[in-house]
Amino acid sequence: MPFDPNPTDHIVRHDLDPAFVETVATRLPWDYEALDQELVRDPLLDEDQRHEEFGKRRGACAVRALLHACERHGVPFERLRLECNGQIKLLVRMGRIILMQEPIDAFGDPPKIADYKLALAETSCAVRQLEFDFGDGRCRSADWSGCILAVLLHKHAGSTYTSEGRRFGGLTLAIPDAAYSYWTRRFDLSEIAMHGRRGAGWLTGEPDPEPPPQPDNAYPTIRKKNANRATGR
Repeated sequence: MPFDPNPTDHIVRHDLDPAFVETVATRLPWDYEALDQELVRDPLLDEDQRHEEFGKRRGACAVRALLHACERHGVPFERLRLECNGQIKLLVRMGRIILMQEPIDAFGDPPKIADYKLALAETSCAVRQLEFDFGDGRCRSADWSGCILAVLLHKHAGSTYTSEGRRFGGLTLAIPDAAYSYWTRRFDLSEIAMHGRRGAGWLTGEPDPEPPPQPDNAYPTIRKKNANRATGR
């Protein structure tokens, strides 16, 4: 695959650490699995309720995976406290990239608009000096200017109200437009989730093998070396 001279692509390829992405991509399926098992053990929930609760809480799985990767690789992050409802949103700073997470149902879904996302994405995705209360963030950046906003999109495997449907389904890095109304660029991270750094050819600049076509409901599987851990109930 030839190198794309698009400035956004250059920033993503240059500033996004493949080791960080690998850590997130390999940790996230385990967090999905742990959340599902927690819900399965709750005798007060039927399958429909488990699926609904899973949809509400899977964003926290990505937050945990990102924080784990930040701690492992020394990547700074900040917590954005929303004045409207007090919710805490995680922002990860990696070079010129401001990274956040967003759960989706399918990779074709449009961005889910919110005031704080619009504030981050304005001015052609360049993040300017913000005037939010960043709460108790471990590392506070003095300047967020000249950066691009990137969103880690993650989905479950299917729509069935079962543990199989709630398994981890895929990971994509998306760049929103200034109005946070559509994705200007998307980078598939599923190969990294399945194959580790060997699947990061597009990010490292190595030539990518032509991938075989696969349906949207294909999902990465947990690595074999951890099979015993994955089946321990």
